[in-house]
Amino acid sequence: MSPTDSPTEPAAVVVTGANRNIGAHIAHRFIDDGFSVIAVYRSQTDETSRLAERGARLVQGEFADTTSTLAIAAAIRERAPRLRGLVHNASAFSPTDDDTSAASEQFQDFFEVHMRAPYLLNTELAEALAGSREAPGDIVQITDIQADNPKPMYDVYCATKAGLQNLGVSFAKRFAPTVKVNMIQPGPISFQDWVDEDARQETVSATPLAKTGTPEAIYRAVKSCFDNPFQTGAVIAVDGGLRWSG
Repeated sequence: MSPTDSPTEPAAVVVTGANRNIGAHIAHRFIDDGFSVIAVYRSQTDETSRLAERGARLVQGEFADTTSTLAIAAAIRERAPRLRGLVHNASAFSPTDDDTSAASEQFQDFFEVHMRAPYLLNTELAEALAGSREAPGDIVQITDIQADNPKPMYDVYCATKAGLQNLGVSFAKRFAPTVKVNMIQPGPISFQDWVDEDARQETVSATPLAKTGTPEAIYRAVKSCFDNPFQTGAVIAVDGGLRWSG
């Protein structure tokens, strides 16, 4: 039994943005692997219903500001007093608007989701996450390869993902040795509906492995962080090699 388990209830893994795509897949795969899961989501979807049917405990809310995020943290503590891990998957993504006022609103929205929410959740849930030197808890923060190699048309998105990555390194230092904190940098996994076919093909062609990744590739990277007892503060690219050529 891990120090983060109690005799009556196993410690849970929290996955944010669990209502679709990568987040939903990560939550389902943790259940497959025998973990108790708390799925945090903004909008109800078929995936949240399926997760509930499989035993996941759901927390609905929005990372809109400090108050709303602290409410989510409190709801997580109510559902599980002890946590095995926390996966920051929730994300917002779009090109920076040409209008300055609209871009400023984007900046605030991205900051709330990518930076303030992870900061507050890490801080508020640290005691519940803490394991021991031998069996630490885990935080995994999903950033982006563009955190290191930003594209100007996505500068606001890239800047806040870079901020998330920097926070992760700080938390790795702050929470050691009882909590490990690692970062996953996805490359092309899926495309937004507004990305046209030419842009999709250009990205795939620039990727050395000549394909997009899958949510399973991200889950395996996340799980490897949980499984490795001697890794913290790492930044792991799961991008088919695109960071070197994109």
